[in-house]
Amino acid sequence: MGFVIVYLLAVAIGVGFYLKELIPKNFPGQDPVKVFCGWVLYYFFFDIVLRFMWQDLPTLSIQPYLVQNIRRRQLIRFLNVRSLFSFFNLLPVFLFVPFTVWRIGQEYGAGAMTGFLVCIFFLTGFNHFMILYIKRKTILNNWWLVSFCIVISICGLADYFGFFSLRAVSSAAFTRLLFFPWLALVPVGMAAAAFINNYYFLYRNLFLEDIVRKDTRKEGAEYAFLNRFGAIGELIALELKLILRNKRPRSLLMLCGVFLFYGLILYKPQYIASGSYGFLIFGGVFVTGLFISNYGQFLFAWQSSHFDGLMASHLSVRTYIKSKFVLFTAVCTILLLLSSFYGLLSWKLIFIQLAAYFYNIGINTVIVVYFATRSYKAIDIGKKAAFNYQGTGAAQWIYSLFIFLIPMAIYLPVKLISGYSWGGIVGLGIAGLISFLLQDWWVDWLTREFNKRKYSILEGFRQK
Repeated sequence: MGFVIVYLLAVAIGVGFYLKELIPKNFPGQDPVKVFCGWVLYYFFFDIVLRFMWQDLPTLSIQPYLVQNIRRRQLIRFLNVRSLFSFFNLLPVFLFVPFTVWRIGQEYGAGAMTGFLVCIFFLTGFNHFMILYIKRKTILNNWWLVSFCIVISICGLADYFGFFSLRAVSSAAFTRLLFFPWLALVPVGMAAAAFINNYYFLYRNLFLEDIVRKDTRKEGAEYAFLNRFGAIGELIALELKLILRNKRPRSLLMLCGVFLFYGLILYKPQYIASGSYGFLIFGGVFVTGLFISNYGQFLFAWQSSHFDGLMASHLSVRTYIKSKFVLFTAVCTILLLLSSFYGLLSWKLIFIQLAAYFYNIGINTVIVVYFATRSYKAIDIGKKAAFNYQGTGAAQWIYSLFIFLIPMAIYLPVKLISGYSWGGIVGLGIAGLISFLLQDWWVDWLTREFNKRKYSILEGFRQK
């Protein structure tokens, strides 16, 4: 984590100091200041998304003081001031200040420079306190999380498809700020409003027992429809409860929803027009196989805390592994249906994603379970997923290479033999379908592989 922070700060410092040279080089013939103004809001848009994913809530830092004779307002001030010491609040200093001082200060004067810096700093403060408030509200009501993801997705898609241009808005707003520095009072007001809103929320919910869902009731999540599948259905129900009740697997599940929109980046129009189906196949494998790749990397480690109990119970290893295949197939089918809207970009993407779907349920599932039998590291499912490398070993890194290599190893030879790109796509889908039809044979083979290393896996999971 520290290495990543130092690296990003170094990049921000380098970009900040060389921005006056990078802009003319990449945007020749344009005013560097106007180009700079056009990209400021993009930074704060991505900043608020990254803060939502990675910025921690400093709530527990006040826990030792709640039973002391300290006023509530003092605790809230301490909590808010402490939260400002964040890596995200340092990035704008290194990224924007050098260009603002050297270029804007020289061309537009000290007033414009001061107004610009005030605007940057208080927009950072607005993002900071607004995200703290939103993340705390998601603890009380999950609909805040859903609403946030919907709003961010709509804004991103609207800009991507040209319904409105965030760059044009940013350029107009910050260019006007150069001539009217008093407009910097707008972000000052926004930051103040976000701070006050966050302050009074904490004032009303400072007790630890209140920073939980107020209407929590003790109830068990039952999936009656899974009972018809016998032992496999019961195991899938347990797996669903594990995912929904614990932070790390639940975070991965939410990331799968976010990453569905990565197709907008991977399915570039020039690839569709030029017939570069190799890139599109990778996009299809990524979008439809998100859950398999993310969750499957730690397939057995998710249950490492009670794996001894599972292996000591009257449970068939074959049934246990078979349940993983059924779960992967079900979630992969749901992702295929959700990602079918990419057919609006091109009908070709429907067939490419279908071929990738058969590859994922037929081949990728086998690969991920095979590598899981060689993963011996336990993980804490109560911790966050972001920047968490617990449980990551050589098996996970090697598997990440297979995600890229295996689909191409099937697609390219068939394409060369048939002489058509669509031949490679059909070949990939058929290979996946054949492997899926042989699933029972694969389960038997993987059961034998698991039994060879069962005691090594158990021993590794005991080493917390």
